[in-house]
Amino acid sequence: MNEQDKLINQVAENIAYYRKKMNLTQFELAEKLNYSDKSISKWERAEGIPTVVVLKEICDFFGITLNDITNPKKVKINYKMKKRGLIAYFYASIAFVVAVILYGIFNLIDINFAAWKLIIYAIPIASLVLFIFSIIWNQRIETYLYLSSFIWTLALSFYVSISIPNKYMIFIIAIPVHLFLLYLIRLIYFSKDSN
Repeated sequence: MNEQDKLINQVAENIAYYRKKMNLTQFELAEKLNYSDKSISKWERAEGIPTVVVLKEICDFFGITLNDITNPKKVKINYKMKKRGLIAYFYASIAFVVAVILYGIFNLIDINFAAWKLIIYAIPIASLVLFIFSIIWNQRIETYLYLSSFIWTLALSFYVSISIPNKYMIFIIAIPVHLFLLYLIRLIYFSKDSN
């Protein structure tokens, strides 16, 4: 076996090892990296090797270096990836904290406003924050979920805020907006996959 084959086999072994260490399936890892599960499978079977750029993405995801992915000696994974979710949820929860504080203040000083609406308004804000984080961190499924949550809770916020006849039309209008934005996000991810 020549040096190139040894390197390909070592990279394949390490991708599988670190993926399993993070309790991810090939499909889940592929989703996180925006590649197909077939690519992950091919790399783990040593039938091919990712480019250096892709290897760097994989290493960053696992919290290891390029040297670590080519080395037979295994290193400890940096679990900063798992902390990302906590960070996103923390920032999203700020909207709810502010809404609850304002709800209490509005009820204490007896302002003529349906203060419960503030809680409804916090939902699309939190969804938008989570949507932005999911885009930054290339989490495809979460991007779709948070976008959907944002659109429909924004429509709900408008629905409870305005007083016009046929206000149910807000939800009818939200349908094509939702489909268009889902399609747009899908196109963006497809363009990433083809690069």
